[in-house]
Amino acid sequence: MRRYDRYLSIIRIIVVLAALALGIYVALSPGIVYAPVPRVILFLLVSLLPAVLFGAEAASRFELKIPGFVFATAGAAAVSLGILVTLHHLSKPQQQIAVFHILDEEGQPVTNLDRQGAVQVPLTNEGISITPFVDGNTIVLIFPEQVGECEIRVRPISMGKTYSGKVSYSGNRESALRLGTHLRSN
Repeated sequence: MRRYDRYLSIIRIIVVLAALALGIYVALSPGIVYAPVPRVILFLLVSLLPAVLFGAEAASRFELKIPGFVFATAGAAAVSLGILVTLHHLSKPQQQIAVFHILDEEGQPVTNLDRQGAVQVPLTNEGISITPFVDGNTIVLIFPEQVGECEIRVRPISMGKTYSGKVSYSGNRESALRLGTHLRSN
């Protein structure tokens, strides 16, 4: 039985070190937490840590008979998923804002996109509108919670070609969109 207790102590130490490493990683790069995919993975890890600790503690204290084992593992899973849902709900932004910088084929900023009709964002297939704000070559899109991707149309010269492409909300990062590469002419 002592050997079994030693393994449980090692598991607890590993879990505590993982939690500490995760905390340090998030503290050093807080911007990563708000991107959708890393945020869910981070919260899954944070919610699994107490479940693993609870399971290790339960295994060391109880005799592993079927009814007790089933209730302990089901309870740990329920707590883990409950924490995951709660953390995801509490950290979800009410409005998702994405910033895009429009560059020409040579990689230079496109000027005067803040004129009328230079940037258009049509309604989504579901009929939801995305609000654009334009300043110079920077386009700020406010995505509703239900929308993760939309089409954008850019006309850099008033009588010139229109470039279009799909853009998506990818967290609080800024992205550069290059005409001819990311946005194709019609």
